[in-house]
Amino acid sequence: MKKSNSVWNDMLKPVVVLTVICIVVSAALAAANGITAPIIAKNAALAADASRIELLPEATDGFDPVEISMEGITEMHKAKNGVGYVVSCQANGYGGPIKLMVAYDNDGAIVSVKILELSETPGVGDRVKTMPSFLEQFVGINGELKKGDNVDTISGATISSSAVIEALNTAYKAFNEKAKGIVVEELSFEDEVAQYFGNMTAMDVTHEDVLEAYTSDKGTVIVTEGDGNGIIGEAHPSGLALKAYVSFDESGVITGVMFDSETSETKGLGTKVSDEEYINKFVGQKDGEAADIIAGVTYSSKGAKEAVSKAAAAFAAING
Repeated sequence: MKKSNSVWNDMLKPVVVLTVICIVVSAALAAANGITAPIIAKNAALAADASRIELLPEATDGFDPVEISMEGITEMHKAKNGVGYVVSCQANGYGGPIKLMVAYDNDGAIVSVKILELSETPGVGDRVKTMPSFLEQFVGINGELKKGDNVDTISGATISSSAVIEALNTAYKAFNEKAKGIVVEELSFEDEVAQYFGNMTAMDVTHEDVLEAYTSDKGTVIVTEGDGNGIIGEAHPSGLALKAYVSFDESGVITGVMFDSETSETKGLGTKVSDEEYINKFVGQKDGEAADIIAGVTYSSKGAKEAVSKAAAAFAAING
């Protein structure tokens, strides 16, 4: 009998006591969580709404989430009192993603813009946040933002400011789709080429660097490739060269350029060679040497210059 009591006291009783304590503590924690979880969630929602109300002050009743799945868009909310929308968006800058929040009125005009997070170079790229005039220029615009037309980039911080503009254009696309029911169909690259160069008719050209050749409304189009990030970049998944379409007038002056950067280059970085601002550096020249290397986009911009130079040399050889 004494042995039995010893087993109970020394071995079983501590296990039973600990088990009961665990059950009681777990039940207490579950009860506490059941009480505090809704409060925590409500406070988090209020904090998030506070940021949105800062951008859209007339949305005094808070916001309802809008379901959306679109690359570059993280969240979208509609004001409960119907005064507008707030969209959270992002695009890749020089140092990584730049995250923004933008408010629209019901017509689609920008009410205000706020940068939430960025990793740009202090004193250079971070001026997209520290220079008030840069963000203020967007207020009141209703439509696509176009660099050099209705908005400007920051000199010396082109990549960072272009990323902000890209993010805001994506946000405007999201607004149109959810607030107005306007869905913009993305053109294929082939459709964009045809739209850019106009009527294109294939030419029979034999040259080691020429992939294709056409006559077009912009002149003779020579298609070549350069070794961009897809070929020589670090662990890039495409493994493809950067394809370029370059048009020339009769004297060999470049009249237009298009790069198929989406296929071979890193989105938001290497694809910057397709920005209108960079394309225009080639137009009016006779080769690719006039264009600069884009900071942070070295492989892709070198590939772009190589492809244009090949096209220029091929045009000269064909017409020499």
